[in-house]
Amino acid sequence: MPTRGSRLEIHFTKKALDRLIEAALFIYERSGSIQKADRFMDELKECIEKMLGSFPRLGRPAPEFGEGIRKLVCRTFTVLYRIERDRIVVLTLFRENLP
Repeated sequence: MPTRGSRLEIHFTKKALDRLIEAALFIYERSGSIQKADRFMDELKECIEKMLGSFPRLGRPAPEFGEGIRKLVCRTFTVLYRIERDRIVVLTLFRENLP
């Protein structure tokens, strides 16, 4: 666990990155704006990194997804993650209420 003032590294699995890209593509298809899609992706990733990097136990335990899995709502997305010794592993993310 981090010491006061330090942050854990955030690692996104391939599945989590794929889901992030899928969400950005959806925004692009709806808006026609690559800038909006990029901004969305950057803001969501930044939200996850800031919240979990500083407060890894902020999300609640989610045993329905597996042992040691936690979940956090960031913007309108649910983020499933696991706390490891020296990092946070973001397993996947999905639109609120849509696993």
